[in-house]
Amino acid sequence: MKLMIVDDEPYILEGLTKMIKEASTGFTQIMEAKDAFEALDKMPGFHPDVVITDLDMPEKDGFELIEETRKAGYCDRFVILTGYDEFEYARKAIRAKVVEYLLKPINQDEIMKILTTIFTDINGPLEHIGHMDKIVDYINRHYSNPLSLDDLAGYTGLHPNYISNLFRKELDITFIHYLNSVRIEKARELLEQDRHLSVHLVGQQVGYESPQYFLKIFKRYIGMTPGLYRENATRSN
Repeated sequence: MKLMIVDDEPYILEGLTKMIKEASTGFTQIMEAKDAFEALDKMPGFHPDVVITDLDMPEKDGFELIEETRKAGYCDRFVILTGYDEFEYARKAIRAKVVEYLLKPINQDEIMKILTTIFTDINGPLEHIGHMDKIVDYINRHYSNPLSLDDLAGYTGLHPNYISNLFRKELDITFIHYLNSVRIEKARELLEQDRHLSVHLVGQQVGYESPQYFLKIFKRYIGMTPGLYRENATRSN
C-alpha cells in the first residue's frame, strides 16, 4: 500500500513519516513531497493509495492539489491537515469528499486509527478473512497465556487498531469478548472432564491469574459460578 505525505513544514513532514513507518499501519511505501508541485511531479510514477496533505501551502494549497490529483486520476483518497480550526475549511473539506479533516498538532493515535481504517476499507474481504483466521488460530492456541492486542500485533505485524477493527467487522464482537469466550469454553471442558481440579486451577489453566476475575467472567458468560456448573454437570452424568 502506497501513501504520499505533502507538507511544506519539514519537521512535520519528517515527523509524520517517521510516526507512520513505526506504526505498522499497512502502508509499506511512503513518499514525501514538500509542496503541491513536487507532489504532482511524483504522483505519475508513484500512484498513491492515500494522500495526506497540508492545506496551507504557498502558491498551490491542499484543496487545489486534491482537485488536480483527482482530475489526473492519480488518487481518490485524501486526509487533510491544517493548523486552522475554521468552519470554511471544514465545509470545503466536505465538498472535496476527503476521508478525514485533522487539526495540527497531529494526534498520533488519531492518525493511526484513520490509516488503519482506510487500509481495512481498501483491502478486500479475502485479506481480512486471512488475517482474521491467523489471529483466531493464534488465540485458540495461546488462550492460556496473557494476551493483548499488542501481543497479536507483534505476532502478525499488523497495527492493534487494525486488529481491533477486524474483530468488529468480521465477528461483530470485541477482541476481549472473543478471548473470554474461548477461555470460558475451555474452562467448561476442564470442569466437566477433571472434577478433582480446583476451580482456582481451572481459571489459571485457561488464562485467568485472578480467581475473583475468573469467577466474575464465568458467571457473566454462563449465568452461574464454576462450582455450580460442575455440580450440574456431575448430576447430569
